[in-house]
Formats: sequence, C-alpha cells, structure tokens
Amino acid sequence: MTAGGRVIGALVVVAVAFALDQLSKAWALSYLGTERQIELGLGATFRLVFNPGVAFGLGAELGPVLTIGIIAIVVALASWVITRAVKGSGTLATFLLAVVLGGATGNVWDRILRAENGPLSGEVVDFIAIDWFAIFNVADIFTTVGLISFAVVSAMSGSKPISRRASGTPPTA
Repeated sequence: MTAGGRVIGALVVVAVAFALDQLSKAWALSYLGTERQIELGLGATFRLVFNPGVAFGLGAELGPVLTIGIIAIVVALASWVITRAVKGSGTLATFLLAVVLGGATGNVWDRILRAENGPLSGEVVDFIAIDWFAIFNVADIFTTVGLISFAVVSAMSGSKPISRRASGTPPTA
C-alpha cells in the first residue's frame, strides 16, 4: 500500500469512528432526552448525561482550559497518525490509533458544538451507563479499545533491531 493509500485509509477510519459516535449521540439526544432511560439488564442502562469533565467527570471545574488541553492532545495524535501512515509504520497499529483519533475527535466536537456557557465550555454527551462502573459513549469505547488494541499489537509485533552485520552494513564503533 502506498503512503497516500495509508493516509486515506487512516482518514477513512477516523471519519467512520467519528460518524458512528455522532450518530449514536444524535440518537441518544433525540430518543432518550433528560427524563427517559432504557434498562438493558445486568446493571446497564441507556441514560443521557452531559459530562463537562473527562473520564469519571474529572477536571469538570477546568472548563475551557481542559478543552484546550484535549484539543492539543488530539492535534498531536492526528500528527502522529499521519506521520505513521506516511512512513508505513505498522498499518494495523496506525489504523488502531486512527480509531482512537476518531473517538477523541467526537468528544472534542461535543465540547466545541455544545458550548452554551462561553467558548470551549461544551459538555460531552454520555449515555451508556454501567451502574458499577461509569457512564460513557461510543467515542469513549473507540478511544479505550483502540488504545488497548494498539498497545497489544505493538507489544506483539515486538520490533526487533536489525543486525548491522545481517543487513550488510559494517559495524560502527
């Protein structure tokens, strides 16, 4: 696969993850509202919540500063994904990072789009509630599963250094 093909592939993965996240949030906003919840069993429900923080509501008091920090991380991740795609660094691992980027972009989009209390003050739409754990969304699933999968794939690939002698390059002192 060419560098251009890998970049396009990564961008398609980002776009699909972002679209699935936004479609699920649109469903939650229109179907659940603030009063309705759907019992799924085993302590799981669909219940609409607006989260001004990050995981478990942490950092909610930081407001726009939190959003700026998250945007910086997303921009850095986007740069890393594109760089990996151009260089051909493990296509599967790169596409898993693209899944993470798609999820992260979905949550940043919420923070920008839903800013009712000033710029960058928006809240993330969460609606998947596990009573003993947390309330989260599809973007959170993409970021978490994508990052764990990236770590596993990276660990399993075990990049081994190429011996200079085997590559025909004379050893250096």
